[in-house]
Amino acid sequence: MHTKLATIYLSRHCKTAWNVGGRLQGTIDLPLSEAGVDEARANITVIRGLGVRRIVCSTARRAYETAQFYGESLELPIHTTPRLRELDHGAWEGRKANELLLDPKSGYAKWLLDPGCIAIPGGSETVQAAQQRAAEAVRDATLSFCGESVLIIGHKHINALFMCALLKEPLTRFGSYIVEDTLPHLLAADAVEGLRSEGVRDAKRTSEFCPSRLELI
Repeated sequence: MHTKLATIYLSRHCKTAWNVGGRLQGTIDLPLSEAGVDEARANITVIRGLGVRRIVCSTARRAYETAQFYGESLELPIHTTPRLRELDHGAWEGRKANELLLDPKSGYAKWLLDPGCIAIPGGSETVQAAQQRAAEAVRDATLSFCGESVLIIGHKHINALFMCALLKEPLTRFGSYIVEDTLPHLLAADAVEGLRSEGVRDAKRTSEFCPSRLELI
């Protein structure tokens, strides 16, 4: 008989000044803006109603500060992992997304349609590598916190890459999984169950969420 896996809610961090200005952040480590703080406070009521018991978030400042607002208000433990950090956007970081879309030389519009077709200029990893680390982080959380409701806080593009992996969709579907809002979205139980078999092939690797390696803030 299988142990019931964690119920997973996936969300994005709340807004920074660059989010408000429409700029790509990637690896740039910015704090929440005033608008982001207000957004986080507004989301607390929704998260309380979901019965979340713990939070797993990216180590990026904007994600951790979002988790802090939720965790302190709802008295929830927070676990951080670099595997949920946003994809490195290289030369695009700091530029406005709408300007990149209008610049055919940037390659950004083509990348959004199929992020696997071109490399991000100046990026430090492939989208496939980023997708794999995100999927492993969520899988480990589902296996480490069986029977609990867990809120995952990531980033817009890394979350979209993860959703393609979770639902076994090609990267050409990436754009359809980009979510701009920051409210939690429940992952389908059957899709989460599929993560269990993904973990079987890597069963000897110790989860960073196990007690001996827990990053609990």
